[in-house]
Amino acid sequence: MNNKSILLRGLLYSLVLVLVGSLAQASPIALKSSVNAIQAEHARKIAEGYRTGALTEQERTSLINQQNRIKIIEARFRQNGLQANERRQLLTLLRWAERTIQAKLTNKERVTLNNPSLH
Repeated sequence: MNNKSILLRGLLYSLVLVLVGSLAQASPIALKSSVNAIQAEHARKIAEGYRTGALTEQERTSLINQQNRIKIIEARFRQNGLQANERRQLLTLLRWAERTIQAKLTNKERVTLNNPSLH
């Protein structure tokens, strides 16, 4: 192998590493969109659950307060640029919120007790 082919091969490997690295990390814009999309979906589920009676006023308020706390944490993280560990924490909080929403939406005991057709 001559020096030119070694240099070209090195450049190609570097380019591949840069591309793989950039795909592995979400851009701040993509992450913000992703976080915003998750938060919008949470808001939609909460509103729909309240509208259909699957959530009580107290449950709705509790879930909205949870969403607001996550937004405050997100804003604090974004002040100096979102770091990888902060991104993981934020996504963990959003997953936790999703589980909380689902648990409240599928609370069979409350739905049964509040369903007037069963009395």
